[in-house]
Amino acid sequence: MATMSERQRARKYGVSVRELREVEDALRAMPMEVFLDRLFGPGKAVYDPHADLWIVRDPKHSGPGFGFIAVRRDKSSFTGIVPEAKLQ
Repeated sequence: MATMSERQRARKYGVSVRELREVEDALRAMPMEVFLDRLFGPGKAVYDPHADLWIVRDPKHSGPGFGFIAVRRDKSSFTGIVPEAKLQ
């Protein structure tokens, strides 16, 4: 049975829940390095073993500081900004 979240995401992308699940399963099965290289470009991601995250520069960030995308082992992600003062 499809969850509300699955139905909403499928509707948003104009696909069936089955198609959504197939894509998500294929992404989960893909080796992390291949996933990151295809998503961000070869060699763009750096692994942080202390946080257990892959970090990539956020191409959408144009302000001060370092904008990043952090990718978890399950391939979910979040974004953030490291202020300039912390970079020095």
